[in-house]
Amino acid sequence: MLDEKNPIILYHALTHIGKEGLRTEGIIKKLSELSSKREPQDKMIGHYKVGDLAIATMIKLGEKEDEITGFKILDEFEKKMVFRLFEEVVW
Repeated sequence: MLDEKNPIILYHALTHIGKEGLRTEGIIKKLSELSSKREPQDKMIGHYKVGDLAIATMIKLGEKEDEITGFKILDEFEKKMVFRLFEEVVW
């Protein structure tokens, strides 16, 4: 499901991964790829993008923020939005 283009399907897949703690090398690699999806077509809900949820999911799975490539390139506002999304998601 992580290759899906539909942001709503990705939302459900990513939150399920976080909720269930599904952590494999392949999942982390795919989440890392998804963390860069920050274009208008990657919009999920409100201001959040697929990349934001991918980063939040990685954090939920125990990845350190400073080791997530997609997180390191964000400005301070965008980083705050990722943490806000992390708190809003029902894991």
